[in-house]
Amino acid sequence: MKISKKILFFLPVAAGLVLLFLMVSNKKAPVRQELTEKKRSVSVVEVKARTVIPRVTGYGYVKPTETWQAIPEVSGRIIQIHPELKRGAFISKGDLLVRIDPQTYGLAESRGAASVMSVEARLIELEQQRINNEKLLEIEQQALRLFRQEMERKRNLYDKGYISASDLELEEKNMLAQEASVNSLLNTLKLIPAQEKALLAEKESGVSNLSERRLDIEKTIIRAPFDCRIAEVNIELDQFAPAGTQLIEAISISAVEIPVQLSPSAFAGLLSTSPQELLPVFQQSPSMDKIREVIGISAKVSIPLFNKTVEWDGTFMRTAESIDMSTGTIAVYVSVQNPYDQVKPGERPPLVPNMYTQVELKGRARTNRFIVPVQAIHNGTVYTVDADSRLKSLPVEVEMVMGNLAIIKEGFMGNATVITTDLIPAVEGMLLAPQIDEELTAEIDALDDEI
Repeated sequence: MKISKKILFFLPVAAGLVLLFLMVSNKKAPVRQELTEKKRSVSVVEVKARTVIPRVTGYGYVKPTETWQAIPEVSGRIIQIHPELKRGAFISKGDLLVRIDPQTYGLAESRGAASVMSVEARLIELEQQRINNEKLLEIEQQALRLFRQEMERKRNLYDKGYISASDLELEEKNMLAQEASVNSLLNTLKLIPAQEKALLAEKESGVSNLSERRLDIEKTIIRAPFDCRIAEVNIELDQFAPAGTQLIEAISISAVEIPVQLSPSAFAGLLSTSPQELLPVFQQSPSMDKIREVIGISAKVSIPLFNKTVEWDGTFMRTAESIDMSTGTIAVYVSVQNPYDQVKPGERPPLVPNMYTQVELKGRARTNRFIVPVQAIHNGTVYTVDADSRLKSLPVEVEMVMGNLAIIKEGFMGNATVITTDLIPAVEGMLLAPQIDEELTAEIDALDDEI
């Protein structure tokens, strides 16, 4: 009984030893695994040299290029107004808008004309007096010569004792009286030029006053200075219109302009020439036409309408004279000629004031440029994939930014594969698994279709 218990105790122990022996004898040597480099998946775009048209999109409200206010220079009662003189009405150039009662100014003109005629009559009278006095002077001078001859004869008689001294004195007295008469006529004739000048000055003043009165009559008629649309009317028929008050406001329909706010860097990116090339143009007191020719910017104005976009060709006109201190932007003015042409109700509206529009500004085409997404630029550096599928840093110079795309002028030596994924960390030489970003590639290629 005791022997069997001992056997039962050692049997499991023996079995365990046998099992341990079998496991040790059948154990395989450990396999050493080779370490492999892990690839990092990244999105990329293929970059190549291409021709690019720089463009910037801005927004602004339509404003009229010309605004005219009818402010009368004379006062009076309104006796006639244009039958269509209402807000929003179209008026042709030269149409009579308002007529002020000219009666008061007509009477003043008549008085001025009468005054001028009176002066002219006095001038005629003065001229006749001159003629009469000159003729009378000839007679008196002839009589004076006779008196002098008679005086000389009687002095000879007196010297011979044939006449008395009283006779000689009487003859001398008569001669002196004749001399006084001649001198009086001479003085009268000398005063005539001064009198004539005074009358001529009075006539000139009267003519000037008459012209003013006639001009006042012309001012009683107010006409449209250009083809326009009425924006405001502050007058009614038979109402008194004081001088200096605004009666009408009208805007030109020949053109409109849109001020667009752009950052100075965005505007500078549109310029087709460098600042060094532009400097001589401004040093020669250029015209705006010359500046526009050198800058070379074109424009397109558009508004969304239901399921389509309506567009107008625009013209870059000028920039504001200063930077807006509140926004740090510069206003660029774009003009659209004939905004009411080709209007189709429901399909193509006119460009009217205060309409919100989108304006696309384009510079001249530039060759040998590279386009990359802005997200691919990291502090002036882009990450590329080299021929061994490894990351390589490349410093670049950004010429301008168009939306989420950047134009690169210098940095690329040729075609390249640019990484658009934001790698953290981006280790030089790391192994990559590039995948083409189809959406960004299509966006970049679409620029070729707009050249």
